Amino acid sequence: MHSKLVIATIIAIAIVPRVAGAQASSWNATVNGQTAVTDNVFAAPTDGNRELDIFFQIRPGILFTRGSPRLLHDVSADAEILHYALNSKFPSVNGRANWRMLAILGQGTQMYTSVGGGTGQLVALGSQSTPDESLLTLQPVGRVTIKQADAQEYLSHVVNRDLRLSQSLFARFDESNDRGSERSTADMTFGDTILSSAEAGFSLGIERSFRRDSVSLELGGSVQRFERDAPPEAIQGPRLDRQVAPRLRVQWRHDLTRRRSFTADAGVVAILPFGADPDNPDEQRENGLFPIAGAQVNFFQNWGRAAVAARRDVTPSQFIAENTINDSLIGSAAVPLVWIDNSSLRQPKYTAVGLVAFQRTRIIDSATSDLRSSIYAGRVDLGITYQPDPGSGLSYGLRYELIVQSGDADAVMAVTGFFRNTLYATFTYRYPERVLARVPKRKPGQGVRADRKDLVPFGAEPIIPDLIETEGTDAEDER
Repeated sequence: MHSKLVIATIIAIAIVPRVAGAQASSWNATVNGQTAVTDNVFAAPTDGNRELDIFFQIRPGILFTRGSPRLLHDVSADAEILHYALNSKFPSVNGRANWRMLAILGQGTQMYTSVGGGTGQLVALGSQSTPDESLLTLQPVGRVTIKQADAQEYLSHVVNRDLRLSQSLFARFDESNDRGSERSTADMTFGDTILSSAEAGFSLGIERSFRRDSVSLELGGSVQRFERDAPPEAIQGPRLDRQVAPRLRVQWRHDLTRRRSFTADAGVVAILPFGADPDNPDEQRENGLFPIAGAQVNFFQNWGRAAVAARRDVTPSQFIAENTINDSLIGSAAVPLVWIDNSSLRQPKYTAVGLVAFQRTRIIDSATSDLRSSIYAGRVDLGITYQPDPGSGLSYGLRYELIVQSGDADAVMAVTGFFRNTLYATFTYRYPERVLARVPKRKPGQGVRADRKDLVPFGAEPIIPDLIETEGTDAEDER
């Protein structure tokens, strides 16, 4: 797997299209590290054998960026070395690689492309994102290893000041292995259960903008494949599901002020099974239709940025290889702590970032499309970062993470309840510090404001404090 990541990185650098005009490149060495202590390293059940452990993680890597007035791209690759002080004799080695490109194809037309993949262990997956970007998903127990790969393409064309068209393609693959042999007993040995989920799809969108509002319509769909490779003694045996999932969504965005906005959307998702399961050839499959909806309020203030969102959505769960309906409530914020050292709002040395989330997950039965099980989960993720020289390649951080999940023994695939506290001490370093403007993580057009003023400028490196608007007065904000 690691050799494939290296080969993919080299190919990505070689095949990126060239454009006329001056181009500049930069190479940077990167290293990310952390020491963490957790009271439940392998997510043992609440009444089970919870194990305290300290784990050490270091990710040395390389970053290549190249840009011109009409094209930006960056390629990154790193190796993850993870060691448990009490539960492993030797460290595990995993890897990741990613290529992103942002291009201006013509007047008002932009294209964003990304390809990535990697391997890792579930216990350390959350450390790859900032606290306000962490996800709340169903999690299995045990020393779960994962493989992931994804690719996406997004094209946006501004027809005129008020009308924008968009198109996207995506594909992703996830595989998890619960390493069932790790739970072997003196009387019985359990084989591994390997879950894999693959999905490929598209979407087409049209957006009409007004002075303080915008309305968009998005039509899309995907083809999904879920497979469970389980030993005969497993609670749930082998299974193969194939489905088509078309979806339709309407979204309304409204700018309350220059620094506050509101978004609401509603739609429907259909689950249409096809094909037969070789392990259950006589099983009858039924279609399902599910409403989706969401609302979000966003704040961009002098004190920082924040968002509160409520949503019902239909998404595949990578760790159970089935479609799920998720009802979630999430609040996130990033606040520059300029009062500590009187630094500026745009270049703070200290920044607090956090997320609080609650979610109810119901599994969509692959055969009947009925909803079964109700699993509840909560997450608190809080962190403080410190940059001695704002904008430099060196930073330190402290982070606290709490994950709570309820169990459901009546589910076809039993879901275990657990809770886990983890405290991280982290650092990141990049040499040389200067980086050519990188491709933003957020796609063009993926803003929350109707006037699109919150979008990252072309060529701007995404840094949390840069999202904070400091211009204007309170009177102007209430225009």
